[in-house]
Amino acid sequence: MGYLGCMKRNKGMNDPECRNLAKSYLACRMDRNLMAKDEFKNLGFGEEKPVEKKDHGDEGKKGELRW
Repeated sequence: MGYLGCMKRNKGMNDPECRNLAKSYLACRMDRNLMAKDEFKNLGFGEEKPVEKKDHGDEGKKGELRW
């Protein structure tokens, strides 16, 4: 239940910690011949892009239009 717990903690966001858990799970299944071996890029684990933290100081109020 590690992956589901991670998704809950991160409110369903694509967090690197959760992606690593999913990647480990798929690698384990492939190692034990429970699924066909494939490259991780074909499974959605392509080049890792650096995650940029968004500064929430300039978001405005809810319902406010920002141009």
